[in-house]
Amino acid sequence: MRQILSVSLLCVILYSCHNKDEKPNILWITIEDTSPHFMANYGNSINTTPTMDQLGQEGVVFTNAFAPGAVCSSSRSSIITGCSTEALGTGNHRSKYKLPDFIKGFPYYLNEAGYFTTNNVKTDYNVQNEQAFIKEAWHENSQKAGWWNRKEGQPFFSVFNYNSCHQSRTMTFPWALYENEILKRLSEFDHIAAEDIEMPPFYRDSEEMRKQVSRVYNSLRKTDHEVQLLLDRLEKDGLKENTIIFVYADHGQGIPRGKCTSIGFGHRVPFYIWFPEKYKHLSPWGVQEITDELISFEDLAPTILSLAGCDIPEYMKGRPFMGSERKKPVPYVFGSRNRLDDTPGLERTVFYGRFVYSRNFYPHLPVQRYQKYADVSDIVRTIRKDAAEGLLNEVQFDLVKQPRAVEYLFDLKNDKWELNNLADHSDYQEDLERLGKVVSERIVQVKDIHFLPEELMLERSQNSSAYEARLQSNNLPIAEILEVADMVGREKKTQSFLPYLKDEREEIRYWAAVGLNFIGQTKGIEKPLKDALRDSSSYVQAEMATLLYKTGKNTEAKTVLNQLIIGANKYASHHAMQQVLYLPELANDFKTEFQKVKDRYGENRVPGFDYNVQNSVEMFFYIYDNHPLYYSRDKRWIDDISKTKKSW
Repeated sequence: MRQILSVSLLCVILYSCHNKDEKPNILWITIEDTSPHFMANYGNSINTTPTMDQLGQEGVVFTNAFAPGAVCSSSRSSIITGCSTEALGTGNHRSKYKLPDFIKGFPYYLNEAGYFTTNNVKTDYNVQNEQAFIKEAWHENSQKAGWWNRKEGQPFFSVFNYNSCHQSRTMTFPWALYENEILKRLSEFDHIAAEDIEMPPFYRDSEEMRKQVSRVYNSLRKTDHEVQLLLDRLEKDGLKENTIIFVYADHGQGIPRGKCTSIGFGHRVPFYIWFPEKYKHLSPWGVQEITDELISFEDLAPTILSLAGCDIPEYMKGRPFMGSERKKPVPYVFGSRNRLDDTPGLERTVFYGRFVYSRNFYPHLPVQRYQKYADVSDIVRTIRKDAAEGLLNEVQFDLVKQPRAVEYLFDLKNDKWELNNLADHSDYQEDLERLGKVVSERIVQVKDIHFLPEELMLERSQNSSAYEARLQSNNLPIAEILEVADMVGREKKTQSFLPYLKDEREEIRYWAAVGLNFIGQTKGIEKPLKDALRDSSSYVQAEMATLLYKTGKNTEAKTVLNQLIIGANKYASHHAMQQVLYLPELANDFKTEFQKVKDRYGENRVPGFDYNVQNSVEMFFYIYDNHPLYYSRDKRWIDDISKTKKSW
């Protein structure tokens, strides 16, 4: 039954659930930061995760399941709402913007259907007023939450999140802390040796890199044991034969070129569904099967509601792939990469079964950005050191190469590690153009609000939400924005961007400035560029000041960058800092300004976006002044702090 209420002049439709046949219990097992490449069901030679793989072998293995975001918060906002990150405006990591009141966490509808809903324990939904949002969605949300507190006979939907395979364990923890959290909690029999692992070819196959990549395998092995304990409890409670079990990762692998990277390796996830005998008829694929149907996390909420016999809210645009509302498979699903912590980015990706295509709108930035959370790790230090010593081949060096490709096209069927970019290959130009057009159409269709600079996105949505603001054409002239943004990295003539630099709309001028900055030429156009130093947009100022200073050490440009760096506007400061971080020959000219910002903050870590400014300062002094880089909470696990200094 649907009830229509008027709230703030909007019609909000609340969906109730039908009391149909007996409802299945549903168990979600979410493992963190994992690509399928490291699991036997997807071809790895090591039986790393036998418990989880057995569930897949007895049920259904999905070979084309993709997370919409390459990091947890953007992916999880899509999981819990059933909406795309582009529409929600939740693509920027830990941004916590407002949602419209009518968008609920989907367990809210299960609660109405009589389900007992629990989450143990990670949320990271990237929304404002998250605690109220969580309370409305779940009966229980804690480290003790589970099906065991439901009423007798009550169906349950229970989520368990496992972080032993999180990036902190596989990459960023100091080695001693990783040993304490992972290796010491495994028997020696379960240890997976560095010399035995399958090594991703985009890394140099050295003893040190094997040691670091072995963390992935051992972390997954420990996770598998934890999953086994949960399944043992489910069986002990006599519930396994009434429970459909989902196993999946929240995005790609937490190692360089995986998580935070908008190619297939950052988005593709292992995904299994296990059916008890009682509910095998609910599997459209049968059991003991492998399917290549495309799955996106946008599909999860409507699918669970369909399984439970609930009406699906209109705002959920994903595909129910099971249950009474199952819809036919789709040809494409999509991914995105935006700002992640202190690192800027804007990439849009489409998955088409065999192919993955990605458009990179900031080609001046390398794949492996300067990011504190990554650069504290031994694996990134090793990559940067090997690159500086000329030890990497072309594919391996691509991690740190500047600038980099504007477009990527990989054949996932024949190139599982995505080593061979087919974008410039003559035999694949038709696929490249077709998929590039699909991405552009998606950006316009969904009205992707992340094409606004972040501060402007906040301003445009402050009286409502990003979800609602994007629907107003005056807030987001997305077709006109994309016209300019899509020239970045493609158009080589400065004259092509100059008319847009005079546009009355800030977002159009911004993308013109990005395009000009990337071309890196000022000859014959100095006057309009200098005029743009006084633009009302700090983002335009930063782009033009960077261009003028790196090409001619223009003193006015340096003054503008200095003022932006030390100014009170944290978004402008961060944007200017990120420009300077990638100017190695000139960065030290700004040391005084970075020091002023460092002194202003002191040693205290400030929450919110200020934290990204602080991390940018730390990265500057690590890169250009050889300061140690570490998290204070991890200090006791580091034998020699001097090891955290730049060695490349």
